[in-house]
Formats: sequence, structure tokens, C-alpha cells
Amino acid sequence: MPLQTRRCRHRGSLHPRVPATMACEPSRLQERDTAVPNPDTTLPAPKANPSPHSSNAELQVFERLLAELSAGFIGLAAGHIDAAIEDALRRIVLALDIDRSSLISVDAVTGRIETTHSWALEGIDRTPPTDIVQSNPWALSCARAGRPVVFARLDELPAQAAVDKSTFARMGLKSHVGMPMWVGGRLRGSLTFGSLRREREWPDELLGRMRLLADVFASVLARQHAEQQRERVLDFERLASRTLSALLIAMPQDEARIIEAGLHDIAAFLGADRATLWEIGDDQRFRRAHHWFADGVPGIEEWSAQALPWIHARLNTDALVRFARLGELPADADADLQAMRDLGVRSLLAAPVAVAGQLLGVFSVAAVRVECDWPDELVPSVRLLAEVFATLHVRRHAERRERAAESEAALWREQFAHVVRVHTVGEMSAALAHEITQPLGAIENYAHAARRRLSGPAPDLPKVVDLLERIVAQSARAGDVVTRLRGMVKRHELQLGEIDLERLATACIDLLRGECEQHDLRIELRRPGRLPRLVADEVHVQQVLLNLLRNAIEAMEAAAPAAPRRIEVNIACVAPEWVSVQVADHGPGIAEGELEQVFEAFHSTKPLGLGVGLAICRRLIEAQGGTLRAAQNPAGGALFEFTLPVAPAESA
Repeated sequence: MPLQTRRCRHRGSLHPRVPATMACEPSRLQERDTAVPNPDTTLPAPKANPSPHSSNAELQVFERLLAELSAGFIGLAAGHIDAAIEDALRRIVLALDIDRSSLISVDAVTGRIETTHSWALEGIDRTPPTDIVQSNPWALSCARAGRPVVFARLDELPAQAAVDKSTFARMGLKSHVGMPMWVGGRLRGSLTFGSLRREREWPDELLGRMRLLADVFASVLARQHAEQQRERVLDFERLASRTLSALLIAMPQDEARIIEAGLHDIAAFLGADRATLWEIGDDQRFRRAHHWFADGVPGIEEWSAQALPWIHARLNTDALVRFARLGELPADADADLQAMRDLGVRSLLAAPVAVAGQLLGVFSVAAVRVECDWPDELVPSVRLLAEVFATLHVRRHAERRERAAESEAALWREQFAHVVRVHTVGEMSAALAHEITQPLGAIENYAHAARRRLSGPAPDLPKVVDLLERIVAQSARAGDVVTRLRGMVKRHELQLGEIDLERLATACIDLLRGECEQHDLRIELRRPGRLPRLVADEVHVQQVLLNLLRNAIEAMEAAAPAAPRRIEVNIACVAPEWVSVQVADHGPGIAEGELEQVFEAFHSTKPLGLGVGLAICRRLIEAQGGTLRAAQNPAGGALFEFTLPVAPAESA
């Protein structure tokens, strides 16, 4: 019997997603062609003497299929899930000798039901787009109540399903099962089984297995959705980081252009129609300072706290305002609800722009044409944007009050450095987790061993003491990693003090131990003789050295096979007034003409690099009176060197 795949894949598939009914095979009302057999196509005829569908043989075949599919989805990469689901639907159709099986999803925001995956026998056309609220109201109510829709013949449908029965008949369905899929108390869709060539029975035992299979698919789709959402959040964080980085090094005359370009990019990414940065005046009216509106979407010049009392009260307490649909507003927000309708807003995400608890403005994105969801994972990035906008506001006022340009530049440089530090720690998270879990695992093993020693008839107390001392040592090791990590990510202003450069370099190398193990690398520290006294900012020097070492590790990924698998760190006193730190790798090196270009903002040789790490490193070193340069490594690869001035004798 010739077969043909019918696919409607999630997010960029062979066929666009279209509405579908939910709890019936036309519930699969999702497919785009008619469900009635094409008159120009001859359907394969049913078997002459089919075995009873209630037979144990069919149930055993389906149980084996259920077990195989359940095991096959375990640990499956997100990129392979769509293909695996469609292959599973094909196997379902063949195992049950039916005509079509489909997977339907319910949009988390709009509630719209859409076909995401489908497989049918050749000659079975797709069902046309249908508004299931009108065409299948009874089936939809069953799905929402968690009940499957099951009929072996149309005449079994109850009187209240008259509208649905008419829809099923037009589609040529003779027997159907629509099994709702629920995850976390929310209806996520339906798994449907349809027979168009003949009527058939659906035994209770088989329906029970179908429900289990629907649960398997629901879990897989929920996991896929979570991973896709995580990727979406990472993409948004990269977008926000680019905007923040540009702002933190921008000249004042360039800020407006960068902000409005950022608002456009953020709104486009989120699917919003308006993105606005509001400033509050003395009259408690919010006027737009910067904005982006989609074409054809009317703008808003200002709004007042009196018109939006509930929203203003939330923002005044430093709380986020977020709703995907107007129905999510609470009962005490009636005035705000009416104002949102008047303004044409269907979904809103608004973050307060505040400094020292004082509300200075609002950063908002709004959807006008369609509803938008705002996942929890996006909230930290949105808040970070609002914080930077708040800092911008403070800086403008500081300029108007003629604050010193040098101190302000230092503030911005450090905020930029903080963004880079947080970004660096995020990239190192896997290695840091490895560094922490190793001592924790050792602690657990030592604790179990101590318990066994104590539980014996003659406890070996000296051995128990030794085990406890090992636990203390491993605990201190994990604590050191956390302490260094906290020092990296906390906000920090320039603080000069005496530093131990050798100890600082050793700490950086320890932080990168796990990452080096992953890349089969080692870092060699060439310890100097006695160094003169140095006064510098320890956090900034650590950030610079850590950045150079991580760049060297990444460069070694492209190293020639015969190249040494090591990175050298050399600390030396190069003159009575200067101490030098060199980081040399054996990677592909840097072209002669790019040795200065690598320090330009937004110049990056990495596909996902921000291009700001070396630029901020040079600024951090220069702020302490030092220099940072790049050169060719005579042994092959690249060499970065920064110098720091020796402390004057009178400060000793």
C-alpha cells in the first residue's frame, strides 16, 4: 500500500501552521486541505477480512509501540524532536491501520489551536482551516474538561454535539479519537487518531494506552518548548548586551540614536508594536523621551498617573507590570483596563526606571495588533535594560550639574566592565560548576566513609578525624571558588590598593582549571623574582588577566595539531618603574594589520562575540596608568602584554 507523509512542522516547516479543532480529528481541523477523500484519488481499500480492532494482537502491537516511543524520546536533542514526532505518527497510523494521526497544540497566549505535526495515508487530504469555537464547540469543551472525544460511528455523538457531528460528516470522518494533552494544569493540545475509510471500535484498553501516549507527547512538546524558550532568552540577552555595550561607551551626542535603534531591535524581537522610554515630569505626567512605533501603529505622547492608577502604583513600588492579555488585569484595575483599551494596548511589559527608590521613568514594550507573551526568563534582561536607562537618566542630570567628566567616565567604564564580567562568568558557568561539584562530591564520599567507620562495633576515631579534616578542606576549596566568583560579578568602583600580582594570577588560573581540562590545555605561570610594590585595582586587573586567558584558550581551539597545548603567563619587572604581565598562546595568531584593530569596540573575530572585551580591558589598564598591547608570539600564536606602574617610593 503506497503511503505519503503529510507534515506540518513546528516553526518553519514544510507547511505553515493553520487553525485546527482540538479534540476531534477535525479537531485536527488544523490541516489545510479537505479531509474528504479526493475524488481523483483512489483510496486504498480496507483489508478484506480485517482482524477485530479489539484484538489482543492490536493492543500488544500498540503497547510495544508505546514503550519504544517513550524510550526513544528520552534524552532526544531538541533539534531532532520534530522529525521523531512525525515518524511516531507514521508508526501509529500503520500500527492501528487508521488513516491519519496528528498532533495539535494550543497557543499559550491566544488559545489558538494549530496543527504542529501530522501524518496521513496517501490520498487523505488535509482538513481546511476552521474556527473550532464555531465548528466544534462540544469537542472543544470536552478537551478543556480533560475528556477525550471518542466515537466509533457518528451516530454515537450526543445531541449537544449536533454542530460537531455536522462538521465531522463534512470532513468524511467515520471514527475518531481526540486525546487531550495536559502539562502542569494547562491544556497543551491534543493527539488525534482518525479513520476515514471505515468505522472501527476503540476498546477501553486501547484508549488507556492512547492516553498514556498523549502524555508522552505532551511531555516531549513541553521539553521542546522549554529549550526553545531558553534559546530565545539567550538570543534576547545577546541583543540586550549589544545595546547595553553600545550605550556604556557611547558619547553623549550618540545616546539618542543608540537608544532608539535598540528600542526598534527589542520590539521587533519580542513581536511588539511599541517600545518607549518615558520620563516623569514634576506634574506626574509621563512623557516619551525615546520611542519606536511599528508602521501604521498610532503613537502615544504621554500618560498620567491618574489615568493608570494601578499600573502607576505597581511601578512606584519597583514592581514590573506584565500582562499578555487584558483579562489578566485584576479587578481593582478597572480604570487601567479602560485606559489600555483607549490606547489600543493588548499586551504590556513595563519596567520602572528608578534610582535610590525614586521613580524617574518607565521602559515599556506594548503589543497592539496581536497579543504577546512575556516569559519569566526575559524579566532579568528587561530589568537590566531599565537599570541602564536609569543610569543614563542620572548621567544626563549629572552633566547638567557640571559633574566632573573624568569621574563620570570612570562610572560608565566600571558599569561596562561589570557587564563584561557577568558575561564572562556566564560563559564560564559550566567550568565553574565542575570546579564546585568536584569538592562537593568528595565531601559526600568522605561523609559516607565517616558514617561507616562510626557505625562499626569499634569506631576508628583517628580515621574519622582524618575524614572530617578532608571534608573541611574540600569545603574550603568549594568556598574559594564561590568567593572568587562573587568578587567577579559584584558591582565595583575603581579602588586602588596594594596587590599581590603572583597570587592574583594563580587565582585566575585556578578559576580556569576546569575549562582548560575540557580543552586539554595547561597554563604555565613563570614566577618572577621579588617584585616591587604595586598599587592597582585588584578586581580590574583580575578581569583583564582573566579575559586575556580566556581569549588564549579560545585561540587554542584553532591551533595546529602539532602546536604545544599550553599557555604561558610571564610576570616580570621590565624597568624600575614598570611591571609587565604577558599572556602567550600557540593558536593561529593575529594578522599584523589587526594588532591595534582588536582593541576597537565591537571588533570581534568570534561569531557570537560582543567585540568589547579587549576594548574595556585597555581602558581599565590605562585608567591605572598602564598600557595594553598585542604582538606576535615568536614561538607562534599571539602575545598580549599589559604593564602597571610601580608605586612611588613616598607611598610605601
